[in-house]
Amino acid sequence: MVDENSKIAGEESNLLPTAAPSEARKAYDGKDIEASRNYHDIRHVRKSEEQHQTEGTYLKAVIFGGLDGILTSFALVAGSAGGSLPCGVVLILGFSNIFADALSMGVGEFLSSKANNEWVLSERRREMWEMDNYPEGEVREMVDIYEERGMTRQDAEQVIQTMAKYKEFFVDVMMMEELHLQVPDDDHTMESFKEGVVMFCSFACFGALPLLGYVIIPSNFPDWSEDSLFRAACVVTGIVLFIMGCVKSFFSSSFWLYCGIETLLLGGACATVAYTVGGYVDNLIA
Repeated sequence: MVDENSKIAGEESNLLPTAAPSEARKAYDGKDIEASRNYHDIRHVRKSEEQHQTEGTYLKAVIFGGLDGILTSFALVAGSAGGSLPCGVVLILGFSNIFADALSMGVGEFLSSKANNEWVLSERRREMWEMDNYPEGEVREMVDIYEERGMTRQDAEQVIQTMAKYKEFFVDVMMMEELHLQVPDDDHTMESFKEGVVMFCSFACFGALPLLGYVIIPSNFPDWSEDSLFRAACVVTGIVLFIMGCVKSFFSSSFWLYCGIETLLLGGACATVAYTVGGYVDNLIA
């Protein structure tokens, strides 16, 4: 016999799926007003939190780290190809440079994110101090902001006076409305650390891809020339750039093909500049 609690949980999970994208997102993508209304009505009855895509939390670190890693690696490969360096030298320079840069990028992401969060919290402490010592001034500032956005003075005062009864909530709203700053969570240091780890892994993994051809291909195709290995690196780089753009489209409303081509062209432009500069410098030295 099926447990009654399991049946209820199953019914709720059917009404409110937790897998992304949520019903709210599907309704928005399809511009289905009725589906959106039904979803919000059910959410209100069940007292559940609206589902949003959370996979995009570290998207910036993945995309930025991946692009930086693969372009840095390919630029080194292109320069080495222009200078006619042997494969062994390319691998030594490539992997040592990639992992050193990945560590630098990861540490930089962690420190910059942590410093920004600490600055936002310091601004919140200042706003809280002002609220404790001169609440009338803070309330007046918020009323002015809401009035500028189209509310009548009377309605703005009524709304702000109500919010001001809840000091912590009011200060958080004031941080966003007045300073345009999102207050970080209590575990912001751990979140910053995770962002740094994601940046390191993304940079190292994507950055290693153009170099893998210099490891895998010679063992299977020993007759390939260094020019062939370089062309293989170009193909791998292009494919990865296109895939990264396609993946990025899943977290936006843009068409996947457009995002893929956009990332490929922008990354290709950067790689072309690196190859051109490397060849020019090689001609100067020769």
